[in-house]
Amino acid sequence: MEHILDTAHRIETYGKLWPILVDWQAYRPFDPTACRAILEDSLKKICDAYDVIRSYSLMQFDNIPKEPLELIWHELGRVKEKGGKKNVFGYYLIASLSKHLMLLWGQTLAFDSNVRSNIPLSYSVPRGSRWKFEDWKRAIECFKKDLEQQPEIVDAFKEESLKRYETNSMVPYGRFLDIYYY
Repeated sequence: MEHILDTAHRIETYGKLWPILVDWQAYRPFDPTACRAILEDSLKKICDAYDVIRSYSLMQFDNIPKEPLELIWHELGRVKEKGGKKNVFGYYLIASLSKHLMLLWGQTLAFDSNVRSNIPLSYSVPRGSRWKFEDWKRAIECFKKDLEQQPEIVDAFKEESLKRYETNSMVPYGRFLDIYYY
């Protein structure tokens, strides 16, 4: 099935993704050109994993197999690592990694410093810039649980998605939450 990271669409997706990430300073303080080839390679490597997760929303996060999420975590995380190498401990700069994934999938927040400072303390996630996979997963699970307890917000997000994107079949919960917590 076709999707934004398959062979036919990856270059176009990259072409749209790259300028936004540069404008959002996703590669600060690094030289963006050093990250460019790594991002292209990572997008190619996550193609199949993305195909698995793309049909799941944040509200279905518990049902997503862990393996594709972890592969995506390490591949997008390494984009900003020295030499594009995976971090042996799995700690990555969360804002850079999650900005990529938010734009590709829409189900995660970007977790920049503003968002991190506004996340409820009960989520027990780091306030710093480097997170491990389990930290991100716990944060997403907490957002999901909070949304489940507030159906009126879920309905509002569905309405907004219908207005903006003419569909509410795949609501970009992460993007909407990112705007709220920013």
